[in-house]
Amino acid sequence: MKKYILLLLVLGTSSFAFAQSDNDVVDYFKAKIDSLVCDTLYASSVGDEEVSANPVYIKLLTSPVLYNSVVNKAFGSGFGVQGGIDHGSLGADDKRSAVIDAMLMSVYREHPGKIYITEEQLRKEAPVPAVATNDVAKIDLKETPVIEMPDNVVGGLKTTVNKPSYWRVSGSFDLKFTQNYVSSNWSQGGENSRVMMATLVLNMNYDDKDRITFRNKFDANLGFTTVEGDTLHSFKTNNDKLRLESTLGYKLIKNFDITAKSKFETQMLPNYPSNSYHFVSKFMAPFDATFSVGINYKPQWKNISLSVFLAPLSAYNYKFVRYDNLVSRYGIKEGRHHREDFGTQLVVEVPSATFFKILNWWSRAEFYTNYARSFFSWENKFDIKLTRYFSVSMLVHTRFDDSSPGLKDKKHGYWQLKEYMTMGLTYSW
Repeated sequence: MKKYILLLLVLGTSSFAFAQSDNDVVDYFKAKIDSLVCDTLYASSVGDEEVSANPVYIKLLTSPVLYNSVVNKAFGSGFGVQGGIDHGSLGADDKRSAVIDAMLMSVYREHPGKIYITEEQLRKEAPVPAVATNDVAKIDLKETPVIEMPDNVVGGLKTTVNKPSYWRVSGSFDLKFTQNYVSSNWSQGGENSRVMMATLVLNMNYDDKDRITFRNKFDANLGFTTVEGDTLHSFKTNNDKLRLESTLGYKLIKNFDITAKSKFETQMLPNYPSNSYHFVSKFMAPFDATFSVGINYKPQWKNISLSVFLAPLSAYNYKFVRYDNLVSRYGIKEGRHHREDFGTQLVVEVPSATFFKILNWWSRAEFYTNYARSFFSWENKFDIKLTRYFSVSMLVHTRFDDSSPGLKDKKHGYWQLKEYMTMGLTYSW
């Protein structure tokens, strides 16, 4: 490999000399370069280590240096067409040295600004063996000191290698307000109310553009409302969610991944019914966790992307409730605080869909069953961007859970529904 690198250096440097000048030295170089190349190729083919460890070539392996030997030859005995040397009587190393010296001399005359350092300065910086004659002992090019060229040297090159980053971090933050005021003598009656809603979404995704993807999404929602009819609370939560979802995928074929998925979900603050001090939910009451392995299908079109994940009989569900008085409400046996089982999970998600450039739709539907109980959740969020930092949002959330008898309603049974619409500030990055 070293032999071919040396050959490429000679050929590349000769091309530079041809492009920059047409003096006598270059004419001589043109006449003799073929014999140098042939000599090098022959030596390489027979395994001649004299070429790969020859000190003659060291002048080509350092930064541009003004060598005294080259100048003395040019203005002393001479070389090339002007000199009186019989080149036919020169040895192999003398031929190589003459060609290299001629090339260097053409650079000295035509492009003095390319010279990096003089030979005297070079020897002060590091011990470099002299290479002017054939009497110098052969040296190992591996041990030759490397002189680094400063970035600000005229003609110097600086190379920067940027490693690709496979991680992408993004997120969004919404702060929305709604207010309703009704005077005491309003003909239809009514109550005053104020609603504030904050949403934080953080995404940290890895994609190596080949096989591996690792997606993490943290979703936090917190909303407060005031209702004059509730005499015990000045405000209470109407939306409260903490959810962390991670998906690790390995591409099998186009749009199909084998995927491991995990989800953790709970809430932050206690929630109270109107005119009651007894909370019906709180942090870690309940807490849901799901771990599953399956196949993920991820088609993508111009304005919409889709993810369909199926884990048949390979999903593990865990529910925990930390308060004794709430365990039966969420389908856990008295005296226990958790429930676990295996089943089938299906998750269909629309991470992003854009219509008319201002309407963005996000949707997530999840179904889980252990064939004794079933859980279904379908969230839809619509954002209409009126300006860059101002938008209108609408959320519709439908749930079904027949494992929680405390949530059953005479009118809706196990079906649950939440909907709200707000407007306010939004910021994405």
